[in-house]
Amino acid sequence: MAFKTTGVAKNESSGDKPKVDYDEVNKYRVETAGLQQRETLVGVVAGIIDLGLQEQPDAEFPFDGTVQDEQDAIDDKPGTYFKDVYDPVTKKTQRCKCWKQRPVQAVVLVIDFPDIILDIGKFYGNSNPKPLRMFTGAQFWNGTKMVVARPTYLKTNKSLGDWSFDVKHLLHKMAVSSKLIEPQKCFNPVDIDQLLGKAFQFETQVYFKESKGKEYYTEYLKFVGGLGRGQKTPVLEDEPFSIEFDGDLTPEKMQNLRSHVINTIKQANNYEGSKIQEYLENGSSSSKPSEQSIKKETPAKVSKPSKVVVPDDLDDDIPF
Repeated sequence: MAFKTTGVAKNESSGDKPKVDYDEVNKYRVETAGLQQRETLVGVVAGIIDLGLQEQPDAEFPFDGTVQDEQDAIDDKPGTYFKDVYDPVTKKTQRCKCWKQRPVQAVVLVIDFPDIILDIGKFYGNSNPKPLRMFTGAQFWNGTKMVVARPTYLKTNKSLGDWSFDVKHLLHKMAVSSKLIEPQKCFNPVDIDQLLGKAFQFETQVYFKESKGKEYYTEYLKFVGGLGRGQKTPVLEDEPFSIEFDGDLTPEKMQNLRSHVINTIKQANNYEGSKIQEYLENGSSSSKPSEQSIKKETPAKVSKPSKVVVPDDLDDDIPF
């Protein structure tokens, strides 16, 4: 369900609130969506959410050197280490050179599927039919809470001649597929707001996944490509939105946050002292109202991206 900021900001009694059977909510999602089997649908980028500066997994690159070569690399850069990594594609173990990567700004994309309408609001006492909504990056239990499993890192390199997302990066693929840019042209983090309202094809699945005798509500989302010939961009009832760490944070925008996204935002390195922290913890923000109308979004603001001259780590075979 969508995260309601009033639940964070105010200590009001829950006595008048409807008791929600979340098992019934999930059962309704699965049955109404009708996506128990994977299916390709047209989805629209309804929102872009800034996750702040997030820690990255350690870099892992195949290494074919000798034991002495490994020691020389460690001596040269003490933070370097080596380990064997299993490759699920080749089903073999590969020796890899590894090192810690610095935190980098990340985002999550909100995708709406207008062909499938759900009325989740009725379970909370307020009927409000809306398109099926899914978030990129999936989610997982980190031992204490649900978080975004694979944030979309705003990493750039110079493989295209100047600083840009790599051609294998999800956001570069989306920019090409929507014809915002030509293949092999640069696309930068400051331009990602141009993806708002754009439509693409996604492989989707909404189902119950069995594990150890229990069933768990699960969503699968994978970018496939641009629209095919004859396909048209669906019109969303609500205007696309962007949520930025230190941007104009309004209730209309913030109600779009899900708990796993909020949990991820709170673990960002730059969360402390940000406007989004003030809003989530106090229910308000000191940011001034936008001079533009709500229906006209300002470009998404992004901090200086990490310039890492390495191939992007997105894999076409891994759902984002």
